[in-house]
Amino acid sequence: MSQKKRLTDKINLRNVITCLVITLILFYLIRVIYENWLELSTFDYQFKYHFLFCSFLFLFVFFFLRVYCWKLILAKMNIMFSMRKSVKVSFLSMMGRYLPGKVWMIMGKVYMSGKEGVPRKEAFASVVMEIILEIVASIFFFFFFLFSVLEQPLLSMKLIYSLAVIMIVGLIVLHPKVFYGVLNTFLYRWKGEKIEKCMSYWDIIQLFALYNFIVLMQGTAFYLFVNSICYVPLNNLLGLTGSLAVAGVLGTLSFFTPSGLGVREGVLALLLSTYVISPIAVLISLLARLWVTLGEVMCALVAWKL
Repeated sequence: MSQKKRLTDKINLRNVITCLVITLILFYLIRVIYENWLELSTFDYQFKYHFLFCSFLFLFVFFFLRVYCWKLILAKMNIMFSMRKSVKVSFLSMMGRYLPGKVWMIMGKVYMSGKEGVPRKEAFASVVMEIILEIVASIFFFFFFLFSVLEQPLLSMKLIYSLAVIMIVGLIVLHPKVFYGVLNTFLYRWKGEKIEKCMSYWDIIQLFALYNFIVLMQGTAFYLFVNSICYVPLNNLLGLTGSLAVAGVLGTLSFFTPSGLGVREGVLALLLSTYVISPIAVLISLLARLWVTLGEVMCALVAWKL
């Protein structure tokens, strides 16, 4: 009974910390908008609905490419999974990111894959590889942003060095000898099972290159979204892509917040202030959350009908 109580207390404490972190960050962002309301209300907005429409098109391309990459990872593991089932499992499990903790989307994807006939250990391995590839590719693209504003770095050097270390460690972990070694150690202790090595490092490098293209598609969608509100030159496309990518990574690594809520918006607003005035950057970061959420909900509704 005491162990159950300690577990409940731990969960309650985590929920309190989660709510506190999200509330503080969102409070700060909303306060920036409130204090600069006059500047925001008189800003020369250039609403372009065709840009907004195109941003959703590229956003859906990004979602489907991510599904295709996961299907490709399974194929390289000698598991043939139809595109329809891949879309259904990926889009429905995507809703798990909005629950506190980072395991629900992973476990949901593994569970639903198992229901569709994919062995659980292979499904788990594919999801872990997918997450690492996306994080490493996103950090890689962030350095495009970093180099474009080298004269005025907005993030602390410690954080930049930490991101570089994460990227390097990620590339090392993706090496088949390391990846399968670590994964099999975990699987053996958890389930008493092991998974056979079936991918070469060249396969993983190819996947990494493809994930970089996916990040660019996401950044292009975001660039179009920003330009549906205010004008930002095309030569800032890589900078915007890197800004969104690293904000997503830091949101993913913030274990207390569901879908990186608050953390993602705070980092994105800070980095966007390089391109637009700070109040507009905050407004865009908050609207971008609604934009992505709407896209994910639409994808989930499509998957529900499959």
